[in-house]
Amino acid sequence: MEAEQRPASIGSLFVHALPQSHLKYLCYTRPGPEKFNLCVTNGMDVWSTGFSPQKLEEHKSTHGVKTCEEYNSRARDAFEKSAVSLTVLDNIAILKLNQDDQGLTFDLYKLSISEAKAEIRSVMFHLVDQVHHLEDQIKASEESNIFKLDKTMQRTQRMFLAEYDSRRKANGPESSPVSKKRLAGESLINPGSKRTKAPTGVSFEDNILDDSDE
Repeated sequence: MEAEQRPASIGSLFVHALPQSHLKYLCYTRPGPEKFNLCVTNGMDVWSTGFSPQKLEEHKSTHGVKTCEEYNSRARDAFEKSAVSLTVLDNIAILKLNQDDQGLTFDLYKLSISEAKAEIRSVMFHLVDQVHHLEDQIKASEESNIFKLDKTMQRTQRMFLAEYDSRRKANGPESSPVSKKRLAGESLINPGSKRTKAPTGVSFEDNILDDSDE
């Protein structure tokens, strides 16, 4: 039993809605070094250029395309600019890339049911891989931001402690808020000077005793 042939990798993707019916189609490329194909699907049916090497060379010659990479880059640019027009006629779909004066036109043919199933399965797993990749990127970015914030907070704390220590050393031990012990008789208002005793007034008893002695 032959192994199932693995389809080419998926390149650019674009969701196109038909203006009249608003039906949505997923347009995507299958690029390669020496091959190129365009596909369109509505989730049930698939249309593909299905280029053989000979048909691809004929299309390149008709549209003045030199390499398969040029196909892929022009399709990517058209997808990004939404410069795409699509016409679906049951068994055939016509896709035009209108991003410049040298627009490209592709005829896409409807795949068989088995081919369509394999193609849709491939697209589904590709999209799941892309979602997982984006989730990993978001998680890595969040972890990086948390690490940077933690480093910034640590650096700020070190700067604050260094500034506080520098000011404390500059002021010296005498700036300590601990009060010195007050000596007996020392003035509370003017520390270092003796407190003046309040006057006691005139003692009349002493004066009477002095007069009687005379």
